[in-house]
Amino acid sequence: MKIYTTNADVKFEERDGEFTYTPTKEFKLLKVYPREMRQEILGFGGAFTEASAYTWSKMSEENKDKLLTLYFGEDGNKYNFCRTHIQSCDFSLGNRAYVEENDTKLETFSIEGDFEYQIPFIKEALKRNKDIELLASPWSPPGFMKTNNEMNNGGKLKEEYYDAWAEIFVKYLKAYEKEGIVIKRVTIQNEPNAVQTWDSCQFTGEDERRFACEHLKGKLEAAGLLDVKISCWDHNKDLIVERCEEVFADEKALKDISGVAFHWYTGDHFEALQCIRDKYPGKELIFTEGCVEYSRFATANQTQNAEMYAHDIIGNLNSGMNGYIDWNLILDEKGGPNHVGNFCDAPVMCDTTQDTVDVKLSYYYIGHFSRFIKAGAKRVLVSRYTDKLDCCGFLNPDGGMVLVALNKTNEEQNFEIMMDGKSCPVEIGAHSIITACWKD
Repeated sequence: MKIYTTNADVKFEERDGEFTYTPTKEFKLLKVYPREMRQEILGFGGAFTEASAYTWSKMSEENKDKLLTLYFGEDGNKYNFCRTHIQSCDFSLGNRAYVEENDTKLETFSIEGDFEYQIPFIKEALKRNKDIELLASPWSPPGFMKTNNEMNNGGKLKEEYYDAWAEIFVKYLKAYEKEGIVIKRVTIQNEPNAVQTWDSCQFTGEDERRFACEHLKGKLEAAGLLDVKISCWDHNKDLIVERCEEVFADEKALKDISGVAFHWYTGDHFEALQCIRDKYPGKELIFTEGCVEYSRFATANQTQNAEMYAHDIIGNLNSGMNGYIDWNLILDEKGGPNHVGNFCDAPVMCDTTQDTVDVKLSYYYIGHFSRFIKAGAKRVLVSRYTDKLDCCGFLNPDGGMVLVALNKTNEEQNFEIMMDGKSCPVEIGAHSIITACWKD
C-alpha cells in the first residue's frame, strides 16, 4: 500500500503500508467493502472561464507551461472533466452574446470572441490530456431575448425565443466541434433560481422541462448531436429535491434530461443529494461549481479552505455524485477579472503584474481525489468507526483500490484500513488528508 499525506507542511508525502491477516480485528476500523459498488465516477476538474483564460494569457511562457502541468500534466492534478460557459458569465471581461442585437434569425452568430482567450486555453489543455470531457453552461441568453432586455439582473427567456436560444446551443456546440473541442454535456441554465447583478436568467422547473424537452433535445438530435447530454438545475443543493420533482414530472423529461447539476453555496445538504440519487438512480449527478467567495477568501486560512473543499467532495461522493468540477482554474491577483467585481479565490492564483504563481493548499486537497480516482472508477462502501474522519473509497478500472480520509480535528487519528479480513495500520495527523492506494 502507498499512503500519501498532505497538510499545511507537507504535500503528497509518500509512505508505505502493509496489510496483515487480522480477521478478528474490531476497533478503530475504516472497513472497505469492494463488492459493494455504487455510482461510476466521470472525473474531476475545473472551469475554463474567460477570466482564467485571460489570466493565463498574461503569464510568461514558462508559467503558462507550469499552470497547464499543474492541472493537466501527469505530475499534476490530472484534471479530465471540466466546464466552460456559453456566451459570457460574471468571470468574463464583459457581457458578450453570440448574435447581434435583435438578430432573431441568428444570421450574425459567431464565437469569434472566444478565440481570443478561452479556445486557445482549452486547446492547450487538450494537448496535455486529449481525454478531457467538457460540460458547457449558459449564464444568460442575448438581452433582446429576455423580458428585461439585458443579459444581467435576471429576467426570463421570452416564450417566442425558446427555439432560437436552443438553436444557439446547437450552433455553439458545432462551432466548438469544428475547432476540435467536443462538448458532451450542457446544462440548461446556470443558477436558474437567482437574480444576479451579472449575466443571469430565471427558469422555473417547468421552464427547464419545456425548454429541454420541447426545444433543445429535438434540435440536438436534428443536428446529429445525439450524444450530448442535458442536465437541469445547476444551482444549490438546498432546493435540489424540489427542483427535480418539478423538472422530472413526466416520462419525456425523465428520458430527455440525463443529469442534475449542483453547487455548494448553501452548505452540505448531502441528505438532499442522496435523495436524488435514490429517487432517480439513472441520472448523472454533477457538481458544476463551488469556490471560496470573496468574504471568506479575505478572512479564512488556507487549511480551512482546503478542508471545506475536501469535506464537500467526500460528502457529495458518498451521496452519489458522479463528477466534480471546481470553479475558476486560475484567477489574477485581485481574484478576477470579473466584470461586476464579484472577486473570488481559486486553487491557483496568479499575479499577472509580477508573473508569479501561488498554489493554494486547496489545490493539493483536490488532488487527493483527482490524481488517484480514475474515470470509470466505482465508489465502494466504506464504513467508518468515528465522525472525526470523513472518508470514501473507490475501485479503479485497473483493479486498484483508493481510500481518501480527511482529519479536520486538532488531534492525530490512528486507525486501521480493513478489507477482506486484512488490515493496515494508518495514522493521519491533525488537519491532514491522506489517500491510500493498493491492489488486492
